[in-house]
Amino acid sequence: MAVGPLLLLFMALAIAAPDWTDCPMPCRCKWSSGKKTASCRNASFTALPHNLHSEIQILDLSGNAITRLEQDAFKTSGLMNLQKIFVKGCRLREIHRDAFRDLIILVEVDLSENDIRSLDPETFHGNERLRHVYLNGNPLRRLEENQFPTLANLKTLQLEECLLEFIHENAFRNLANLETINLSSNRLRNLTERSFRNLSSLKSLALDGNPWTCDCNLRGFRDWYLANNFRSILLACSQPEKYSGRLWETIHSEDFACPPRISISPQRQVQAEAGGNVSFGCHVTGDPEPEVTWLLEGQAINHPWVLLESDESIGASEKWSNISISNVSDADVGVYTCVANNSLDTVSVNVTLVLPEIVTAPTLSKSENAMILWIVVCVGVSLILFVVLTAIIVLCVKVRGRNGMRRRNMKASVSFTDQEKKLLDVSIATTTDRGTGSCEALATAGEMDMMDPPVHITIESEPLPLAVFPPPPEFSTNAFGNIFISVSVSRDPTTIDTSRCPDLLDLPHRPKPIYHGMATLPRRPYAVMQPQLYDNMGPRVTAGGSSTLSLPDSSSVELPPMPPPIPMPLPTPGCAAPPPLTPEFVSL
Repeated sequence: MAVGPLLLLFMALAIAAPDWTDCPMPCRCKWSSGKKTASCRNASFTALPHNLHSEIQILDLSGNAITRLEQDAFKTSGLMNLQKIFVKGCRLREIHRDAFRDLIILVEVDLSENDIRSLDPETFHGNERLRHVYLNGNPLRRLEENQFPTLANLKTLQLEECLLEFIHENAFRNLANLETINLSSNRLRNLTERSFRNLSSLKSLALDGNPWTCDCNLRGFRDWYLANNFRSILLACSQPEKYSGRLWETIHSEDFACPPRISISPQRQVQAEAGGNVSFGCHVTGDPEPEVTWLLEGQAINHPWVLLESDESIGASEKWSNISISNVSDADVGVYTCVANNSLDTVSVNVTLVLPEIVTAPTLSKSENAMILWIVVCVGVSLILFVVLTAIIVLCVKVRGRNGMRRRNMKASVSFTDQEKKLLDVSIATTTDRGTGSCEALATAGEMDMMDPPVHITIESEPLPLAVFPPPPEFSTNAFGNIFISVSVSRDPTTIDTSRCPDLLDLPHRPKPIYHGMATLPRRPYAVMQPQLYDNMGPRVTAGGSSTLSLPDSSSVELPPMPPPIPMPLPTPGCAAPPPLTPEFVSL
């Protein structure tokens, strides 16, 4: 009777405990291949679900949008009993190196068709029971050295369509028991057999769909691949062009060759000293081993002083070929050609040997040098003197030309005696008012005598245009003259009352001139004079009416008697005495 209640209690607890099959929607939990499986495919998860039962052994998250697996992602979710994980086509980009940590019974991981570009070498560290890894369809491009940690139980590695271009020869070194490797549909052009030499358990190696270059770099792997019977799918060449499309089995091993390549040391042009020694060479690579020859200007070298050497200790596919020339002369100058050829191709490179140009010049003794120096100095001094003298002459010619032009532009000047100056110092300017007919005397004779310097007086008639006659030659108007007298009146003599304003220059010793509107001092008649005894002024009448002039040599010449002076007429009524001459009417 006591057993019954206990049994009922255990049954009630079992019914109340959560079942692993109780999966959160939209996941479905079920048995699959004898394993507790949680299928969460295409459930729009962006991270791992956290409410799955810890007894789940298989987790399928394919088709979700999980872009990153964080550190201890499965351990944090309580999924420590996972044996298989499928994260296929989830746009996964980054996997933390410890994302699968402590999953000690993990057997299989499928990360295919994601965007994983690099994989940390410690990503699966500690997953010692891991047997299958699928990385198909990820743009990994390269597998570096020790790309995977030590996984003694790993049997299958799938790397199909991963855009692989390079696989390090030690990339699989920690996968000693690997049996199957799929490298199909990548971008591999060559491989080395050393990448698989420690994979003693390898049974299947898929390499189809790669653009293989069938040259010397692939020869060793080709021979190893065919010898181990990894020919589930036959492989074909893409390069070189002459082997394109041909199967590996149909091409002989020695035809997997590399054409020769040449590099020159130290440079393409070598300069040597005449009588000295020179060496240069070419570095040649190729497989099969190329044959190297040297030519000088296209001809085989046959000079006994030219030494050819080859260093073949580097390897069968490369070597150095050097050329040494002793006692270099003009006969050795030219273009040297390094020629390398093998069964695949023939190539050549030129090296030019040159000598420096020697410029010779005659030598001079010390005495000759001194003489040349003196000649140079003398020539220099002569040139300097010539330039100075030329400049002085040009300057003088310019100055003289200016003075000559100035003289040509000047009028002749005259000189006067004291009495002539007194005569010329008396000038009268009369202003006639056409409307009133009145006139004014500007100054008396005595006031005129006291003016210094002599004045320039002009008689003008304001209302009418003036007619001014030029002065006689005796009166200069240039800078060297001191007197210019002109009298300007109206051109119409009918408008002037000559009885009221008589002509002051109407002298009795000569006929009364016809009135033309201007009067100048009369000239002395030349007929009664001896021209050689008088200057160009002629006889003059002084202000006092005297005709006796103190001219040069006048004491020895008897002058003809002059008529008595006519007294100056008094101003007529209405002609008041003019005021003193103002500066406006006086000019020097």
